[in-house]
Amino acid sequence: MDVQLRNLLNYSQLPLHGQKSSNSVASAATSANVHFIILFLTIRWRVLDSPHRTAERVRQILSSRGLTLYRVSRQAADTFGRLSPSFIPDSLYYDLTASSLSPSIQQLLALSRITNYRLSDWLAVFGFDLDAIPRLQCMVPSNRTVILDSSVYDTECWIPWFAEKPASEFPEMIAPLGQFLVPGVPLRARELLPPGEARFLYAKVGQEDFLAFPDIGPGSIVRIDTGRAKEVPSLAKNHSDNRIFLIERDLGFSCTRLSSLGNNRITLRSPQLPFSPGELILDKEFRILGVLDAEIRPLAPRVPIPRPFVASTFHRPQRLSPIDSQMSLKQLIRRSRVRAGLSFREASQLTRSIAQRLADPLYFAAASTLSDYETLAAPPRRIHKIMTLCALYSIGFWDFLRASGVSLEGMGSEPMPDELVPRELPLAARKVDAATGETLGRKRSNGFGGILLKRWQEIPLFLRKSLGEITRVPNFSVSDVFWVGADPNPIHPWLENAEFVAVNRRVRNPVPWRGTTFWEQPLYLLLARDGRYLCGCCTLERGFVIVHPYPEKVFGPRAFKNGTDAEVMGQVTAILRRFT
Repeated sequence: MDVQLRNLLNYSQLPLHGQKSSNSVASAATSANVHFIILFLTIRWRVLDSPHRTAERVRQILSSRGLTLYRVSRQAADTFGRLSPSFIPDSLYYDLTASSLSPSIQQLLALSRITNYRLSDWLAVFGFDLDAIPRLQCMVPSNRTVILDSSVYDTECWIPWFAEKPASEFPEMIAPLGQFLVPGVPLRARELLPPGEARFLYAKVGQEDFLAFPDIGPGSIVRIDTGRAKEVPSLAKNHSDNRIFLIERDLGFSCTRLSSLGNNRITLRSPQLPFSPGELILDKEFRILGVLDAEIRPLAPRVPIPRPFVASTFHRPQRLSPIDSQMSLKQLIRRSRVRAGLSFREASQLTRSIAQRLADPLYFAAASTLSDYETLAAPPRRIHKIMTLCALYSIGFWDFLRASGVSLEGMGSEPMPDELVPRELPLAARKVDAATGETLGRKRSNGFGGILLKRWQEIPLFLRKSLGEITRVPNFSVSDVFWVGADPNPIHPWLENAEFVAVNRRVRNPVPWRGTTFWEQPLYLLLARDGRYLCGCCTLERGFVIVHPYPEKVFGPRAFKNGTDAEVMGQVTAILRRFT
C-alpha cells in the first residue's frame, strides 16, 4: 500500500472540516470519503492497467500474423538496422508497461510494414485517432482561410446511417428531416466514399477573409469544385458573374470574385469594397484552385462583421512555387503557420485548447517549442506533437510524413479486424453481419435520400464528428435538421439556394436585436397553426412574434400571436446551401 492510499485512509476516518463529530455526521463523512477512495482506486487501476492492456493487444495483433516480438525485432534489424529509428527492440512489451512512452512514428511504420496492417490502425492501438485531426482543424479558429484535411483515415469505421420512409419524396415546403429519414443499418465508411480521386476540396474561411462577404461568412466551411479550376474569369465590365473562386497566393488562400483585364492580368472583386483590392498575374502570382460549390455557414450568437480596411494588408505579391515542388519539414511547418496567420504565442494558446479537447496535456506545445519545430529535419519523437502541428496549421498527416523524409513505401494496406483495434461499433451494427451491411451500403434508392446523394455527389464524412461544434447543438441528431430547399422566395438572403438548416430547439425565446446590423440578427424557425414552417428574423413583442423582412425583399412584417397562431421551434445555428 503506497503513501497516497495510506493518507486517504487516514483522511477518511476524520470528520469533515467545520462539522461536529456526531455519529451521523461522521458516518456520512466516512461514506463520502470511501466513495472518493473507490473513485481514486478505479482511476489509478485504469492508469496502471492501460499499458498492460496495450502490450497484450500488441501481442494479439502479432499473433494474428503468426509472429512473435522476437521475430519482429529480428526482421526490423535486418531491414532497417539496429541503430535506425525504425528498429523495434525485443523488450517492447516491457517498455510499454514500464513507461508512458509509445513507439515512435518510424517504429509504427516498421510494424505496419512487417504485419501489413495499416498505419492508422497501429496508431489507434496506442490511442491516436487520426480522424481527430480534421475535427480539430474545424474547431481551431484561424485568421486566414485554410484548406482542411478531408481524409477519412479509418475507412473501416462504422457510420450511423439512415433509411428512407416509404414513399418519401421531395417536400414542397420547409419540413423536418426526420419526416423522411429514420435510423437505419450502420455502414462502413468505405461504402459511402466516392470511387476514384476526390473532386472537391474543403476550406475554412478565415476571420479576415472579407473579399467574399456577405456571400461567404467568416468561419464558414466551403466546398470547392476542383474540376472547374480552369474556368476563365469574366471580363472586368461584366458584374453579373457571381462565381466565387478559391485562389492561392504566397500568403495563403482567399475566397473572392475575379475579373479579367486581359493578358493573364486578373483583378479581385469584392461587393463590400468600392475599389479593387489588387491586381495579380494568373499562374505566376496566384493560381485558381476551383469554384465554390457549397457552404456550411455557422451562425454565431453575434455574427462578427469583417473590417475590410483593418484586415486587408496589401503587399507586393511574390511568385508562387510550383505545385509539385517538395518542401522540407521545417519549410512546411513555417509556411503553414504563416498562411494560418498565427504567431507563436497565439498558436501556443490554441494548442492548450487542443490538449483540453483531447484530455491529454502532451498535446500542448509552448511558444518556444513551436519555434523550435520550424528548424526540424525529422518528425518529433512524440506522436502527440505531430497531431498537434497537423491540427494547428491545417497540414495533412501524410503530407507531414512525406515532408519529414519518412519513407511510406511498403506500408501496410490491410485493415485490422474490429476485435484487434479499438473501433467504435454502433449497437445496430452488432445485429447485422458484414455481408448484409455491405449489400445495404451499395443499395441506393430513388427517393429523397437517393436524389440528394446524386445531387451532392460526395458526402463529407470527415465532418461527421464536428457537426455538434459547427452547429452549436448539443447531442446533434437528424431531429435538429430541417429541409428548406423548397422555399422559392426565402425571407433572408442567406437562405437563397439553401437546402438544410440546423435548429437549436432549446432556444425558443427570440432575443431583441434593436440597434444591431442586419447581419447580426439571429434567425428562427416558426411553426404556424396551419402546419407550415417559416424561417426568418423575428422578435417577441407584447405576446406577438414579429417576423421582420429583409430590406431588399418584397415581404412585409408578419405578426403571430405567440403560442396560438405560431410557435418558435428554435434558433437557426447553421445553414447548408449550394451555389448556382
